[in-house]
Amino acid sequence: MKKMLILAVMAVLMAVCPAAAADRSDNMKPRWVTSALPTPKSPGYIFISSQGTGKSLEEARQMALVNLTSKLEHERGLVVSSTVRVEKTSERNSAPRKNSQFTLEASERGKQIDLVCRVVDEYWERKHGTYFVTELFTVNDSSRPGQGSYSDNIKLTTSYGAAPVFYSLIPGVGQFYKGSNVKGGLILGGTAVGAAAIIMTENQRAIYAKKMKEHPEHIDFYRNKKANWELGRNIAIGATAALYVYNLIDAAVAPGRRRVNVNKRNYSYSLVPIVYEDGVGMSFALNF
Repeated sequence: MKKMLILAVMAVLMAVCPAAAADRSDNMKPRWVTSALPTPKSPGYIFISSQGTGKSLEEARQMALVNLTSKLEHERGLVVSSTVRVEKTSERNSAPRKNSQFTLEASERGKQIDLVCRVVDEYWERKHGTYFVTELFTVNDSSRPGQGSYSDNIKLTTSYGAAPVFYSLIPGVGQFYKGSNVKGGLILGGTAVGAAAIIMTENQRAIYAKKMKEHPEHIDFYRNKKANWELGRNIAIGATAALYVYNLIDAAVAPGRRRVNVNKRNYSYSLVPIVYEDGVGMSFALNF
């Protein structure tokens, strides 16, 4: 019984204690790194990711840009004429350069075009003195005419709404949904251990309750045994219930893997009459 209760308590403590952050930009890889890339809502651009390595963060970022041009050349059939210089000795602040924009000069079937590229997000890790960077770009797409990535409202978020709470009716599933796989596994495992402890301690309590009736000459001995197992059962119920409540709260408030939310921009306009000293006019306001 003691071993089962100790395991249940350890599961609770491990679930509520955050894992130590490694040498990386985020505790969890963004969802676009671990699954499919986001999908544009408007024509005129595509999402594309690229990786780079280097002895410094800036060098790794520059190599990601070099690999981006290579992907565009192989996947899109473009010839990128812009040159990229890799600075091996430069080191820049580790903050992501999100929303920075640059233009690549390229040719497509002999026609000169400008590729407007925008850095949407970035994830990096440092292992054994080497930086590994993965960057998410938007690149304007001449084959699908449009206004480019600024036609859409592209936001980074760690919020997943109410869905994780619903999924967490089964302990740990909400955490799995948000990308917290270790935490989800601990919660699921801790709940299973707690449930097993409840069943085991209740069975033992029932056995000694039965023996109290069958052997009244040893009623005090069996009563103490029954009380001990009953206490163990109550502790297991309390620990399991606390873990389940934590599971629901964590699913509701804890951030998940960062994801890219893409929505079409909503444009609206209004005409407002204006009265001047010498006349009247109309004011036009565009909201986006």
